[in-house]
Amino acid sequence: MPRIAIKQNKKGTFLDLSRQDLRSSGFREDFSNFSDEISSFLSGTSVSIIMPDKTKETTSIIETIRAELNKNNISLKNIFSKDEEKEISDKEKLNSSTVDSNKTGTTKEIVDVSGLPETLYVEANLRSGQLIRYPGNVFVLGDVNHSAEIIASGDIIIWGTLRGLAHAGADGDKEAKIIAMEISTGQIRIAELITSIPDSMSKDKKKSKEKVPMLVKIENNEIIANRYFR
Repeated sequence: MPRIAIKQNKKGTFLDLSRQDLRSSGFREDFSNFSDEISSFLSGTSVSIIMPDKTKETTSIIETIRAELNKNNISLKNIFSKDEEKEISDKEKLNSSTVDSNKTGTTKEIVDVSGLPETLYVEANLRSGQLIRYPGNVFVLGDVNHSAEIIASGDIIIWGTLRGLAHAGADGDKEAKIIAMEISTGQIRIAELITSIPDSMSKDKKKSKEKVPMLVKIENNEIIANRYFR
């Protein structure tokens, strides 16, 4: 089945099922496996789902989805059709444009971000053995502990300590970056390049009283790490 997209915005977390064939014989098993996969970082949270449509025929499917999510301690918050979700998104864009106009008395250009990769927001510490693999950016509000892994096609931002493995630009994007409040890890990857953060840099960061994030990126075809905003 097509990949189920996980969307994040100020309204919460959405599972986009709009491209799924909910009536296919394999959907229930596929969704059960998907629910197990996302439980490592969405357990204890609530999500909304975006359906291709909302009809009486989908009632039993929704209950199956609810049961699979509940099994992994994920609650189902809201159900939207694809058209309803688009209408909500359009209203948010319109409201943003109106606010910008009122603040300055002039109309500002709204930047089109539709082509940018979506960001997965995780508010949790990643435990040893946990893996997040996501086709976009990943933001973690917490620590990434030893043996935990994040593999993202976009950037990785960790508002905590990185002790595990982080692989940004996993699809080959050399412009991808890794940002963390503190880095103490054996291995960092960006695109196909691999490096280790020098112990001296980690120690200097620990001695500093300033809470300045570390920025890791590719420069001159090698991975470099520096303090951010310095």
